[in-house]
Amino acid sequence: MTVSTYGEHAENAAQALNALIRDDVIPADEAAVDQLLHCREAVVDALRQRLYDVGQDSWYPPPDHLPSRTPKPTLAGLDEKLATLVDNIAFALPTLPLDERRSPADYLTPASTDPTVEAWRTAAIELLAASHALSAAAEQPWRTDPGTGWWVMRDVSVALEAVLVLDSRLEEVGLLAEHQRPDYAMGLDEKRMVLSQTARVATWHATSASPDEATPRLRQAAPSTVVEPVSLVSTPDDLAAAQLRLARFLRPLHASDAFYAHEPEITADSARQVTASQLYLCRAFAKAAGLSPKTSMFATFFEERAEVLESLQPQISHLADVSEERDPNMRRFWQQGELTSAVARMEDQGVPIRLQPTQMVELAKATHEVTYNLGKALRRELLRGNSNLLDAHPRHRDGPVRVGRRSRLETTLTDLVNMPAPNEPVARFSSPLQRAALQQALNLTPSSSRTPTPFPAARAATYDAPAF
Repeated sequence: MTVSTYGEHAENAAQALNALIRDDVIPADEAAVDQLLHCREAVVDALRQRLYDVGQDSWYPPPDHLPSRTPKPTLAGLDEKLATLVDNIAFALPTLPLDERRSPADYLTPASTDPTVEAWRTAAIELLAASHALSAAAEQPWRTDPGTGWWVMRDVSVALEAVLVLDSRLEEVGLLAEHQRPDYAMGLDEKRMVLSQTARVATWHATSASPDEATPRLRQAAPSTVVEPVSLVSTPDDLAAAQLRLARFLRPLHASDAFYAHEPEITADSARQVTASQLYLCRAFAKAAGLSPKTSMFATFFEERAEVLESLQPQISHLADVSEERDPNMRRFWQQGELTSAVARMEDQGVPIRLQPTQMVELAKATHEVTYNLGKALRRELLRGNSNLLDAHPRHRDGPVRVGRRSRLETTLTDLVNMPAPNEPVARFSSPLQRAALQQALNLTPSSSRTPTPFPAARAATYDAPAF
């Protein structure tokens, strides 16, 4: 399943709002007008929810899926001034009476043949999805980082100004006459001035575009993907969870662990299987990371990991177990076999491994856990006093020998253990073309339907003043 990011939804919503501003058309059919007004209501709710997510809207009632309120972030120059005005403008938007509201499925599900209504419907769906991506994201830096919060505030301000322009057109034909609205003294031009200035200031102070990569946190359906003790892999989205489960099986045991029965940390066959399989997987993951510019920075991470595994593979080819009577941990074989066969099946069937940046981060972290635990378990087993692993290379005339410290194998394992964990990708400013186009269209769209003249209208002369 492909999960769209906040940035993708915001771009689609901006494109729909821009189309509505360019085409000043209002449907005449009663059913179409009703669907339009309900879609507009969803747009307003989505923007209010987004203000709640950055700690601004104190009137929006938090649904069950929203987290508890956090302290309002300090957005330098925006708190207590522009932010309060933006919050008040959003709160003062006309809304349908509660008894006239319908379920979102009633007006968002059916497509409309009217292009204006369909544009409103698209804007509502995309804005709701974008706000949901922010409120349900696993990590929410826009709640604490001012530079990230400015990025979200800019999108909110531009979308709110677009709604004000569209509302003014609906007001002209009386479609908002029966809507509820609080008394607010600020006029339309003043509201647009505040929102456009907020968007401009937000553009100056936004230092991170990380909200554009936000995706809603998905709940793992354990019964469908986990058949104890193996985590099944049916789609690329399951790879990170399966790698994490394998990392658990490879985690070294300590003498203080309740389940430790003095068994080997890892057997020779298990070490060879995991090393060869992870080498294959790292190469496949590096190729998958290079498919998208948003994940290309992880290709180097997987390639470096593959180089160390490739160096390790021939060095453990002659490892032998001292005692083969001890049962190995078969869960490692089963989980690693499931991962390898699944990726091989995807390659044979031509299924590309395409992951969102956040999913690629999780896969990189899980792969790091696997290789770290593999290197640590194998190194600990080789160096402990009663090691069950010996080097049975034919060059040793007197038979198998123990692997000592500072040997080539021990050095390679140390390098594998000390490889750094993947870093979060540095926030790169995306290219919000549709949002920039919407902002430009608003700059060129006056509030009144009549284009202002180049000069102000002449005032009538008073009796005590000379007339020219």
